[in-house]
Amino acid sequence: MTKDNLDRVETPRGRIEILPPEDDQPSSGRFSYSTGYGTIKIVKLGPFASVLLALAVGVVLLCGFIFLSGALLFLLPIVGLLAAGAALSGFLGNPFRRLR
Repeated sequence: MTKDNLDRVETPRGRIEILPPEDDQPSSGRFSYSTGYGTIKIVKLGPFASVLLALAVGVVLLCGFIFLSGALLFLLPIVGLLAAGAALSGFLGNPFRRLR
């Protein structure tokens, strides 16, 4: 890099927000991270919230499984017809094959 690039100070791209501390107690179980685009709050989950989260993840996985099962059940007859056609073609032989 050149000396000009090192001397230049980068200006911030967004508006800078300085937030006063809400809760400085480390045992509160909350963590807040703020950027120019939004705030991320991380909290500890209690036992009830953990069960609800696990239930929600389970419901989403169940819906995905049902969707994939339905897609498989839709494709099975198509694959069966293709396999039957290939077997029938093999049994009948190729009438256009050259005689040797």
